[in-house]
Amino acid sequence: MRPGNHFESMAASYGTARPPYPSVLYDTLVEQGVLGPGRRILEIGAGSGEATGELVRRGSAVVAVEPGRELAARLRRSCPEASVFASRIEDVDLPARRFTSVVAATSMHWVDLPRMLPRLGQALEPGGLLAVWRTVFGDPRVWTPFRREVHEIVAHRRLSAPPHDPLDPRPTVEELEVGGSFRLVRSWRWTWQIGLDAHQLRALFATFSDWQDPGELDAIQAAAAAQPDQVTEHYVTVLHLLRSTTWM
Repeated sequence: MRPGNHFESMAASYGTARPPYPSVLYDTLVEQGVLGPGRRILEIGAGSGEATGELVRRGSAVVAVEPGRELAARLRRSCPEASVFASRIEDVDLPARRFTSVVAATSMHWVDLPRMLPRLGQALEPGGLLAVWRTVFGDPRVWTPFRREVHEIVAHRRLSAPPHDPLDPRPTVEELEVGGSFRLVRSWRWTWQIGLDAHQLRALFATFSDWQDPGELDAIQAAAAAQPDQVTEHYVTVLHLLRSTTWM
């Protein structure tokens, strides 16, 4: 699934360093029948519970899978209502037709999709739903002085990954529909803003798996500190909702 050492090393601060998902996301998931009383949810890559607590508060019965043992332990303490498994989703024995929904909050890009999508389809009841969402940290359509500094820092890297549309973060709809186990219902995209100071921005960037150079983190903090006020960040949260075709 995902490189565990980085996220495990951030276990104590990950949940507070990352801003929460916008409430409209959860409202939409309730409206679409993903969450709510009587919904049995499998959550993939739950972390320390950034989404899990809200899933439970919305009345859902949650089975959360998290490969990091320290993250899973924190999740058990913070959200005892959820059943938590410290494991990669690829290693979990998933019973057939057990869940009404599968959700993945900023985690599905670490999953072996060709292997797991058919298994997730089988774990869902007929017509069950798969909700995959992720926040784009830095709306590419909005340029601020701070974001220009971020661009300059990244420009000095030797990037090996091919360019992609930042407003279509992985996994894309095409990747989620590969193999035919799921079919897209609809996608949503929400823009939102948040004010962060230099220390908050350094802590946030440190949670990103591709921002591990201390010198780059120093540069991020310095760029934020040089602004006259808090940095206003412009973010985009993308949600893809798909329906299982396995039992149709």
